[in-house]
Amino acid sequence: MDDSPVMKRPKPSDSEEELFRMQEEFLRNKQQPSAKVINLRRSETFLNTSSAVATDSQTNSNKIRSKFSESKRLRNHDRVSTSQSSGDVINPAIKEEAGKNLNPGLKNFVHNMQIASSSIILGNIIEKKYDTCKYEFDKKEFLCSNNGFPEVFVSKYMKNDKNGSLFLHDISPKSIVRNKIEKSEKIEPLCNTDSSVIVEGSWANEIHTENLERLSQMTQEDILKEKSKLEMTLKPELIQFLKNRRNKKQKVNKASEDNKTSNGKVQDQNEKSVNAEQLVAEEIPNKDHEDLVQNNDVVPMQIDELEQDIPKPSKELLQQAKEKGWVHMDSLEPEKLKWMENIPEKKDEPIPDEPYNARFDFNGVLLAYKDDNVPIEKGLHHHGEEPERPGYSLQELLQLSRSSAQQQRCTALTTLANIIEKSRKGWYDKALQPAPLTALSQKNLLLLLRFSLDETSVAVITATLQALRAFLYSEADEVCLDRLYGFRNYKEPVLATPKTDVDDISNLKDHELVQLDAIAALLRTDILLRISYILNKIRPPPVAVTCALEILIRLVRHSPITVLKMTNSPNLLETIIEHFMPLSTDALAMTDHINNVYGVPVVAAVRFCRILLCYGGKSVAKKLNSLKIMQRIISYASCDAGKGSYNLIIENLRLWRTLLLHEEAMDSLTGAQLFLVSQLQLLLSNHDIQSASELSCEYAAALIAVASCLTSLKANISVLLSKWSTQLLSLSNFTWGNTKLIAETLLAVSDSTAIKTLNISRSQVFSKLNSTSNLLSDCSLALEREPSALPHLGVLTYEGQVQHIVSHQSCMPFLATALNVFIDHSFIEEIQAVLSLPQVYRYLRRLETTDWCLERSWYTRSELSFLVAIVNATTFVKDKLDNKTMDIIWKIAIKLVSSLPADCPSDVKKMLRVSLAKEKLNLEIVTNELEKLNLNSNIGDIKLNLSRDISGLYERYIELDGKWDQAAMPKDWLYLPIVHIYTKCRNNNACNDDDKAVILAVLSLELVLPDLVEKLSQSLRFSRLVLIYLCETLYLSNDVSALLNRAVTTLLKDNYKKLNFTIDLPGLSSFTDLFTAMCEHFCSTSYGDYGFSMTLLVPIAQRHDVHYRKLLWSEHVGLLRYVRLPLEQLVIPLKEYLYPLEEDTSLIESYITALVRGIVKQSWCPIPYTIALHHSAMYLKQSNKLAVRMRTQLEKIPDKVLATLLLNYQQPTF
Repeated sequence: MDDSPVMKRPKPSDSEEELFRMQEEFLRNKQQPSAKVINLRRSETFLNTSSAVATDSQTNSNKIRSKFSESKRLRNHDRVSTSQSSGDVINPAIKEEAGKNLNPGLKNFVHNMQIASSSIILGNIIEKKYDTCKYEFDKKEFLCSNNGFPEVFVSKYMKNDKNGSLFLHDISPKSIVRNKIEKSEKIEPLCNTDSSVIVEGSWANEIHTENLERLSQMTQEDILKEKSKLEMTLKPELIQFLKNRRNKKQKVNKASEDNKTSNGKVQDQNEKSVNAEQLVAEEIPNKDHEDLVQNNDVVPMQIDELEQDIPKPSKELLQQAKEKGWVHMDSLEPEKLKWMENIPEKKDEPIPDEPYNARFDFNGVLLAYKDDNVPIEKGLHHHGEEPERPGYSLQELLQLSRSSAQQQRCTALTTLANIIEKSRKGWYDKALQPAPLTALSQKNLLLLLRFSLDETSVAVITATLQALRAFLYSEADEVCLDRLYGFRNYKEPVLATPKTDVDDISNLKDHELVQLDAIAALLRTDILLRISYILNKIRPPPVAVTCALEILIRLVRHSPITVLKMTNSPNLLETIIEHFMPLSTDALAMTDHINNVYGVPVVAAVRFCRILLCYGGKSVAKKLNSLKIMQRIISYASCDAGKGSYNLIIENLRLWRTLLLHEEAMDSLTGAQLFLVSQLQLLLSNHDIQSASELSCEYAAALIAVASCLTSLKANISVLLSKWSTQLLSLSNFTWGNTKLIAETLLAVSDSTAIKTLNISRSQVFSKLNSTSNLLSDCSLALEREPSALPHLGVLTYEGQVQHIVSHQSCMPFLATALNVFIDHSFIEEIQAVLSLPQVYRYLRRLETTDWCLERSWYTRSELSFLVAIVNATTFVKDKLDNKTMDIIWKIAIKLVSSLPADCPSDVKKMLRVSLAKEKLNLEIVTNELEKLNLNSNIGDIKLNLSRDISGLYERYIELDGKWDQAAMPKDWLYLPIVHIYTKCRNNNACNDDDKAVILAVLSLELVLPDLVEKLSQSLRFSRLVLIYLCETLYLSNDVSALLNRAVTTLLKDNYKKLNFTIDLPGLSSFTDLFTAMCEHFCSTSYGDYGFSMTLLVPIAQRHDVHYRKLLWSEHVGLLRYVRLPLEQLVIPLKEYLYPLEEDTSLIESYITALVRGIVKQSWCPIPYTIALHHSAMYLKQSNKLAVRMRTQLEKIPDKVLATLLLNYQQPTF
């Protein structure tokens, strides 16, 4: 019996893998096939397997074979053939067997693969067939033979490169062979002198001729230099495109020339054969036409056939293009004229209040939804989502900004810049939601612009810099900051982003970081290096240079770290000073219009150095001094290039003054003394503030600021102050410029005699005090306009209105400077005269009675400084002012405590001392109030604490390094000690006697000086007083309990209707959490304290949210039995707890449950009992199903007395 395994037979359902596996198993077992095929044809036996070959040789051994036949048989035996030219071995087992016989020394030259010899035959050899339709034969040569026989074939290609037979060479495409021959015979010229390859149209020949003339005038070095410049600026894809276009054009020209030659030859040879001539005429032109279409991708248009279908506007446009010679408009392209077809009208108009997508024109102006007066062919209609509407949406502009067409990119970028500029001016406030700046920031426009900045095209870089400048740089803010330069205590703001929960931004991706801090994201992308490269290597036009410098100015304002990075950036400062701050100003005076600012002084570059110096301080001053900045400053100071140089001179003097403030270049004053004296003399003789322009006043102020650093020139400045003080008395039109000039002169003079000549109390400078006040304005900052990741100062409020304090007629900075100088020199008479002016009194009275606006604006600092000066001035003349004026100024000092910025801690301390002055803490009033409370503590000790160090109690909470955009103290600064003690208790720290004394002092101020908290909301005051009940058991002290009960009672007696627990309160995340803490603390520590009970019952009044009532009567129902407060001591009327009637059924069930279970009883908790009984009984009187069911169940309870009370309840009358 055969022990070989039984093989599985294939089935129709077996897959290809299964068949392969069965074949491998069959070969591995070396079984005999079930059937044999015997080939009886001896001539083909060598085509079988190797064993068959051996057998065949034995059977045919008697036949004599030649050596050639034997070698041929063996050679065929070792050859592997396939029916396909690139076929693979099908059987994996055979492939594995063939791999064993690899010859390690034999490798294919192309694929570097080892070639294995095999004796396995996979199929018959099939001759490769060529498709004759793909090849071109010279039919004309055979057709046009002079004799009746074909000519002898003589190969024109004698060189055999072994890449194919002569027949293959002959039938291959002639263009390839012809190119090979031409390349071997001669070198093509570098340029085509006949016609332009790139330029097309009516002006092509003229442009080509002009280019050839220009090339002929250039040397070989110049040509190579321009070529390298083009290769550096153009994209590699564009260069390759131009080369391919040139090659295609040359192929077309050569093909046409060959066709002409062939046609001429055919015509000469076939004059006697009409049929042959017609045949040639049919074959050759058709073939030439195919080659022309194949080589040139542009399909020629059938203009004559389509002109009748062209719309009339298109015909007029084409005619106009031909007349004016517009480029690329000479050929008709119907598929591109489809956008001029009539668009089907959309009848569905939007609802008036329904928002729709905003669309803008190229100037950034918001377009109407639909304007019937503008036809489609003249509006900005395009194939967008809304073809019936003109204009482009933000999304479409963002898409176009990444277009491969340079014109589209530049247009989109400049349009985005225009939209941003108009949005920042307030054009679209409250009209677009979200604001364009915010929407573009959310779409990561900043990263898109950063990508575009890496382009090589100068046009794209210029447009990108314009868009980036518009997004980062606020021109209105920068102009106002320059106007403030020179006043007392001038500072530059740090525009830092608000704090977030993210501590480490290094792990954030770019698109995440740009939503938190746009400037930090830009710095991460090495924008400083890119701008330095652009300015140094690419050399863009003037508008791009100015935009780049203004972008750097905005980066400087981000943080001191950014200033350090910019100072240490390689070649950045060197490039700016070398190219845009040259030593000479001749180039500025030679031409009116400058097309290249390299080598010309640029105002933006000087301003950039000045702002960098203001932020960087001493280190930047040394860096600039090492770059020989003073040589340029001295050169620009005497620049005389007309009116165009005025801004340069002013900015140059400001930079000089800033360097002197950092004690750098002090020796420059000695060398420039003669120049400064001459300029001061010119001011004395020519400058009158009545007729002087704003620009001339700015120049005079900057010059005096520099001259004031030289002691010997102060006498000259004193003369100028006397002159302008006299002119001020007769001046009726006060402007920012002339008052700033006087303020700068006032700060430069140290002679008291000269300062006394300034009598502002007799001038009209206070006439517009109210109209130029920021605090009295109705404006508010447009916070929704700017993204939070890119803060700005926001000098333009809603709808583009400029803040009043920086208006043209504003004199507020001058008044603050003058009053502070009077205080420094103790000019009591002038101070009294100023404070006694009726205009000043009306201004102060309005400030005391109204809520202030724009407190956190940077520009309001000058008005706050003026108010601080007024409060400080009262210490000199407090005995000479009436009590009414003094009381108004004292109340203003209280408001200033919470309004002054955090970077002015000294002024805040002064206002605290004035607010808590001994004169205001009247001991008699304190004594009378405290004696009424029957305190156990010594009243003298409390009075001593109040009068000794009460201001020091609050000064400890003032930060020394606060930020300008934050208040130094909160509005409820009076309760800061209570918040501090509450936080201490939450951190499990025990309270001591000092904490008790602090609470007594705060409660005493609450009772004695109600003006301190008069402007606070009643909800905020209540939430702060509640914290005392949560400070362990301090409230159980008799002294604290008495003062706290009086404070809470006073607050609730007249203000309980003003309480609102749904609004957000500063420092309180949720009032629900506070109420829960009150309930828990009441259970654990209160012992039924009446004051705590009264406070706990406030939120459960019917006017407040039902949530607090449900919270108390469900989760904390157990504490109700300890609320023993009698009805007579309830401060809030009982009616507030009974009406309106309760409608919440779950709360009604809680009321009834508490009554039935005896949790609330009239004997121990009368107020909760009365509330539950009233609302339960009134609900049971209703006729709904739930009320009926409750009445039925209530009749079954054991307490019949309670059931009778509920069913027969009579509501009280009030």
